[in-house]
Amino acid sequence: MRRQRIALVCALALFAILPQAVQAQQQLGGTWSLNRQQSDDINAKINTAVARMNVVVRQIARPRLRSTNTAYPQLVIHTDGGNYRVDMAGRPSVSSPSNGSAVLWHRETGRTCQAVRGDCVRVTTTWGNGRLTQTFQAEDGQRVNVYTVEGNTLTMNVTITSPRLPNPLTYRLVYNRAS
Repeated sequence: MRRQRIALVCALALFAILPQAVQAQQQLGGTWSLNRQQSDDINAKINTAVARMNVVVRQIARPRLRSTNTAYPQLVIHTDGGNYRVDMAGRPSVSSPSNGSAVLWHRETGRTCQAVRGDCVRVTTTWGNGRLTQTFQAEDGQRVNVYTVEGNTLTMNVTITSPRLPNPLTYRLVYNRAS
């Protein structure tokens, strides 16, 4: 009898929490426009991240980081069941399940790959605690995008780590829901 009451209380708690989680996931979906005034200056963040590098290495690292870290003027996030797709202007879509299952993705074409090497990266996406986390694992480092929504504002926190970087590159981009 006691176990049945505990099971009933747990089930009721789950039914109370589940709609909130689904609603939070749905709030993430939509079209988002960059708010440059509230976003970090990516070039300044890159300069800080490479400042302690040898001058020759810094001249190689800076353009490479600039080419892969862009303040996209618009994001479109599609939520479809347990899958998420993020579209960024001028880049191929990134689509993956939110359960953490890895997909191999080619960052220039958006097609699937056979192995992590060159422009092929392993992408995992997870949803939890009101945030969507996308992790891109490459041969030479990792990028983590964490998306959160508060009202009509989406914040994308980016962290780039690599054994070649003396410090992680971190920056924040703020987007407003497009009408």
